[in-house]
Amino acid sequence: MNMLAMNEQALIDSLAASCADKVPGRADVLVLRGLSQDEARTRANRFVSLLRESDACSRDHANFVTGAERTVVRLTGGARATLHHASGALQFSSGLAPLEGAFARVAEREVLTRQLQALAQQLKLREWAGDGDTLDFERLWLSKAQGADREQRLSEPVLLRATGAWRHAIDGVLVLGAASVALTLAGEGAIDALSIRIRPGVAETLDSTVVLAPEDGAREIARRLASILGNARERLPADAIHVHPMRFGYLDLGKRKAQRVLAPVYVAQVEIRHKLERQGYVFAVPATERVYQELPLFGTDQLAARARLDAGGHCRDELR
Repeated sequence: MNMLAMNEQALIDSLAASCADKVPGRADVLVLRGLSQDEARTRANRFVSLLRESDACSRDHANFVTGAERTVVRLTGGARATLHHASGALQFSSGLAPLEGAFARVAEREVLTRQLQALAQQLKLREWAGDGDTLDFERLWLSKAQGADREQRLSEPVLLRATGAWRHAIDGVLVLGAASVALTLAGEGAIDALSIRIRPGVAETLDSTVVLAPEDGAREIARRLASILGNARERLPADAIHVHPMRFGYLDLGKRKAQRVLAPVYVAQVEIRHKLERQGYVFAVPATERVYQELPLFGTDQLAARARLDAGGHCRDELR
């Protein structure tokens, strides 16, 4: 869909209709609590302890290295855990090489989902969410590899990793952005990686405010898209712009960014595919009349991907 080649109202109607999230009449604006140095150390220790209880990493000595932006816990066998001071986000990497520890066979998706959910319960991941909050399984994705010989005969696919993602919600309002929790399994049930992007907690409720209708959010997203496309040096074809469904919720600004409040927003992903280049944007606009936080436009700083060239090469689309 292209603002320069189609009716603006049709785009607004399409975005508004695509918003399948439950939109309440009112929602809270929440003040987030920051982490002190002692709290950061305690949070990192808790994270490592849970991993050790599930045998994800050795119980040997852990080396804490604290920098200005993050604390890194170096574990034996090349494993490491990281805490980002700005957000309290936690990450674990087992140190396995990408092709190491593959699954013996490609299991059914339902089997892998149950395995991930059981492990999430063992790791007590639900406890990272606040009281009254929810942490629900959202999706599963698989990483596979496949080879071919000189006669182009393909081998059977090999399952390298299975990753489950969970989504945090506060009083029924989803926290959008990267997965709130992402748990990655290697073969034989080994934990390859774990990411927890749930901020430490809510200090207080700043305000209870009326939520704008999806049409209002869609109108603002369409306006911002039009302002970007208006700067283009040439007219884009109608099929060059692809708009993903619009979502309602709170927005986490990322593991490396401090954030003082969670305020209701509407979010939509937009991809521009033209000639040899592809650019991805994430538009986030306030879902309230008053603006409580600065919302960046994700995707303006770098090219998200490049289309495959005729001479060869590869690309991978990524909306950050």
